[in-house]
Amino acid sequence: MFRILIPVITSLAILAPCGCAQTEHRRTVRDGIAREPVQEAGKLPFSATTARPIALAKHEESAFQTPGPFDTPESHGTVLSGRPIGLSELKDLASRTNPTLAQAAAGVEAERGAYRQAGLYPNPQVGYLNNSASPSSVQQSNGAFISQEFVTANKLKLARIWEGHEVNRVAWEAEAQRVRVLNDLTIRYYEVLGAQEAVSVAENLEKLAQDGLATANSLLKNDLGTKNDVLQAEIQLETVRMSKHDAIFRQQAAWQQLANMIGDPQLPMSLVAGNLDGGVPDLEFDETWQELTANSPQLVASQANLDHARAELQLARAQVIPNVTLQTVLQRDNATHSSQASTLVSLPVPIFNRNQGNIQRAEADICAAEAEISRTRLVLRDLLADSFKRYQTSRHQALGYRDKILPNAEKSMEIASFGYKSGERGFLEVLTARQTYFQAKLASIEALTELRKVIVEIEGLQLTGGLNPAAIGTAIQSQPGGGTQRQRALLNQVQEGATRQLLPAAQLGR
Repeated sequence: MFRILIPVITSLAILAPCGCAQTEHRRTVRDGIAREPVQEAGKLPFSATTARPIALAKHEESAFQTPGPFDTPESHGTVLSGRPIGLSELKDLASRTNPTLAQAAAGVEAERGAYRQAGLYPNPQVGYLNNSASPSSVQQSNGAFISQEFVTANKLKLARIWEGHEVNRVAWEAEAQRVRVLNDLTIRYYEVLGAQEAVSVAENLEKLAQDGLATANSLLKNDLGTKNDVLQAEIQLETVRMSKHDAIFRQQAAWQQLANMIGDPQLPMSLVAGNLDGGVPDLEFDETWQELTANSPQLVASQANLDHARAELQLARAQVIPNVTLQTVLQRDNATHSSQASTLVSLPVPIFNRNQGNIQRAEADICAAEAEISRTRLVLRDLLADSFKRYQTSRHQALGYRDKILPNAEKSMEIASFGYKSGERGFLEVLTARQTYFQAKLASIEALTELRKVIVEIEGLQLTGGLNPAAIGTAIQSQPGGGTQRQRALLNQVQEGATRQLLPAAQLGR
């Protein structure tokens, strides 16, 4: 049997792909995170692998310093645990426990399995034959057969290349999800930090309001003040306390959202280490757009999808060439005491089915993939335009508060206090000046918080929506805090406070 098989197999050897040793390259996905696209050395001609995914570059955690916003952890009634926690520690936690990263890693492993399966050669078939002309065992013949399908036209190699591009695409999408999670985590970190600083400001003003109420009561007892001064001082104290509790509730909610992004909703609440005001980058739209198009994993994934479609067309065209099936049968005839061997070679004749439909579909997929690259670029540019608008607005406001509004509000508060002590100004003016300074400080914190958050979006390649990974431009994950609305409300309050200070004394109730 083997003497018969050898020449036939030799003549058909050129139809099979080369049997070079496979190097199974499995990058370890640490803690469920796909760190970078995975390829088998020398096997996958991925154009996308020339680019490297970037994480959340540009954010230097070492630059953050602990501002010490609370005198004691119990100052706002919330249970805090341990020392202030830094952004890098929070990222490490999220990298280990966020479930979407485990999902992304599992998706990469699934595609690796499909890639491995695509290159496997068809199994041979073996069987047993028995022919019985009569019940007599003398007239029976027995035999065995072996059959093997030989794959032609390099179909297995093409299938590997086709599936390899899909592995590459999924790996880049996993990288995009990793950046989404880190971006959302950083955004929520800044929301916690902003609320934390708002609580600190409210506590400081609460002390001033308490001192003001005590002063108003003392002056009233000595017939140097009025009952209205006391009432106004009480109103301001209660208003400040309400603002403090609002900030506390905001801090608690922001921490819960931070813990959700980490993947551990039971994470004990803690202070965070950091500083909102410092090292604000001066970004330019054109430069930012160039960085985005050069480093976006979504664009690289779209290119990998196009490569996958092109490889699918090559594979569909190769499928037209039929595979060859070789079958060899050995039989022993008990009646004649002789053995015989027969060989069968068969292949389908591509007359009716020439894989026309799959070729047409693959060509259409190429057109769709090319259009998807253009769409992805448009969506990214559209997202960047919106983020850049918010960046410019928040940066302008933050600088305005820092350089003009806050210094003037603080000076106005000092002038009002000095004038009240000298008898030149009414107590209501002092309260108004304090309230204006307080609102300006809160508005400054809000502007800085929103500025930090939008910088994360811009430098983080417009990747957000970590808990709801979706197609580009359709993520439904909302960002915490409602910062834009708070910014506008606080700005209006600052403007109203400044207007009140400009009114004549009679209109202020002096």
